Amino acid sequence: MSARDGVVGVAARLKRSFGRRRLFTQTASVGVAGLGAAVFSAPPAGADPTGVSPRGARGDDTVRPFPGARVGPNDPRYATLSMGFNQRWVGTPSYIELVANTGQVVRAVRDAVHGQRRITVRGGGHCYEDFVSANAGGVIIDMSQMNAVYLADDGTFCAEGGATNWDAYEQLYKGYGVTLPGGSCYSVGLGGHVCGGGYGLLSRKFGLIVDYLAAVEVVVVDRDRTVRSVTAVPGDPHTADLFWAHTGGGGGNFGVITRYYFRDLPQPPQQVFLATTTWNWQELTPERFRALLTNYGQFMLANSAPGSPYSDLFALLKLTHRSAGQISMTTQFTGAHQRLLDDFLGQVAAGVGSSVSDVRRMPWLQATQTLNGSGPNQRGKYKSAYMVQPFPLHQIDSIYRALIDTNYANPQALLQVDSYGCQINTRNPHETAVAQRSSIMKLQYQTYWTDPAKDDDNLRWIRRFYADVYSPTGGIPQPDGVTDGCYVNYPDVDLQNWPELYYKDNYARLQRVKARWDPNDIFHHRQSIRAS
Repeated sequence: MSARDGVVGVAARLKRSFGRRRLFTQTASVGVAGLGAAVFSAPPAGADPTGVSPRGARGDDTVRPFPGARVGPNDPRYATLSMGFNQRWVGTPSYIELVANTGQVVRAVRDAVHGQRRITVRGGGHCYEDFVSANAGGVIIDMSQMNAVYLADDGTFCAEGGATNWDAYEQLYKGYGVTLPGGSCYSVGLGGHVCGGGYGLLSRKFGLIVDYLAAVEVVVVDRDRTVRSVTAVPGDPHTADLFWAHTGGGGGNFGVITRYYFRDLPQPPQQVFLATTTWNWQELTPERFRALLTNYGQFMLANSAPGSPYSDLFALLKLTHRSAGQISMTTQFTGAHQRLLDDFLGQVAAGVGSSVSDVRRMPWLQATQTLNGSGPNQRGKYKSAYMVQPFPLHQIDSIYRALIDTNYANPQALLQVDSYGCQINTRNPHETAVAQRSSIMKLQYQTYWTDPAKDDDNLRWIRRFYADVYSPTGGIPQPDGVTDGCYVNYPDVDLQNWPELYYKDNYARLQRVKARWDPNDIFHHRQSIRAS
């Protein structure tokens, strides 16, 4: 049996499994049975669309498929669709191809390949760097109309590549009472979020999104430049490596992701506690600041093992620049006993001085909406780090220096310290492409602004901040028993040795997958996987 026959066989089995579906989207207000797309491997040229994203329902309850659209420079939509969520990134592609199903994606990729135009893919538009929008003369494939979330008869859930976090949360919860343990920024597209690992406020309790992945449908380009759709599943000798690469190998590397399939999704809690704690900067002496970061780190070290009773707790410590006036911490607790939440808040605040905490209880979906961290469209720069140990004193002092820098004043500049670990750390580093499976905290350095004239000031501050914190390891969070590299979904073009920092020992295997599935390097950007 040839490799191609093997892929077709796997796709056929999935097609039978997913043959009848119930579809739910943001815009469909009626039940739509039997309109699900067939999962296929190699559509013939000119084939009809293979999936229906219910758009534009008519008054007679008939659903018409979105026909697709090509948006060129003279189209009034062009300026919007060629710009990223981060307003630093404004592209000049030849055109943007709006697609709504796998058949349209196949044709869009085929046209771009035949026209020798570079392809980038946009879902939610949240890429932190210019990997999508900076495609001068190329083609941006916009997946936003391909956003259906539905259930197969065997209980496997599908989310199309253009669905956002909020599409998934709302439709999975309202339709089936389950969820994905994904991020708090609900306008982020799943297409890029999942393949980078995907984590959020339920991850300490349930693990990463990729821990529930059952299959992924990808449009790929073969060595002879044939364009086809492949459904990759674990355990299949022909596609298992492609599946594995999408469990943390990052977006824009192997093809266009059109569908994710998940199984055994968890039920979110009915109610959660949300606590907001604030400390006034004017009362935070260096000693109190050290106490805050030491307390937080020590608590996470002691309470981030798999099975911890504090797996119900996820905290986001937002260390904002002094010009903001306050430091804050948001904590979600999904357990039944508020005592554990109170214990955490008390331990973190010990010796830090006066603080104000507001605790309320609310339904989980409302809490998820309340915590949306997407924010407004602005200019931004980001950096990241995984922590496997609490903050060393030299790091705390470096953080403090950056946040009280009197030569820089931006209330939107911060270091966010997320709790991590627990159920995330039950997997080994090679089981998925996410190599960091022993961390207790995850850090995101951030700064936001609106005036392009302020670019240099903000970039200079965050780069100096980062380099100072990690000065003992060359200015980066080199895996050293304290830090453990960087998060691929927070890309940072300043990193020179990004393969090691993002992927560690998994990079060599990802290179082999790249060579097998994208031998012509059709899908590439400044930090894309290099073929071995």
